[in-house]
Amino acid sequence: MIMEELLHHLEQRIKQLIDQHDRLKHNNQQLNQGKFMLAREKEALLAKQQKAAAQIENLVSMLKTIENQHDR
Repeated sequence: MIMEELLHHLEQRIKQLIDQHDRLKHNNQQLNQGKFMLAREKEALLAKQQKAAAQIENLVSMLKTIENQHDR
């Protein structure tokens, strides 16, 4: 009788550990997917920032050109 109880308890504990493993595996997959998406979003934002900086530099250059023409 005691052996049956121990085996039953062990079986339940193994099932709990398998369930916990499955949950952790799923959470890890979600975290990795989120990490990948954040990296892509960061790349896109950096590209937008670089484009905006280039546009600002272009506008400043144009304003300097206009200012120089006006001073003549």
